[in-house]
Amino acid sequence: MRNLFLGLLLAAPLALAAPPKLISAEDFGDAWPFVPEEMHLQCLPGNAVVVTDPETGRMYGLNGAASGKARQLGLEPLENVWAESTSIPGTKASVGSVIEAGTKLCD
Repeated sequence: MRNLFLGLLLAAPLALAAPPKLISAEDFGDAWPFVPEEMHLQCLPGNAVVVTDPETGRMYGLNGAASGKARQLGLEPLENVWAESTSIPGTKASVGSVIEAGTKLCD
């Protein structure tokens, strides 16, 4: 019974979240910061902006609120899907535009 309660407690934040929005490299053009061509964008309770790879079902945090809940939400490291910058070698592409779009889903 305790395990059932714990499972429900951990699933509660996801149950309260708005449905994810499918975003793609086509939508963001050169500003697309991920290796996969499509991701599901979602704002979870507490303004935690996350993306989920629709192929694998793995979820990645994008902002500080999501990073703070990474363990609770079972988030994978963003580096696993984060693309290299095409304009600044040796750095990662900016996720700012995706975070901005995700924050709009929080309202």
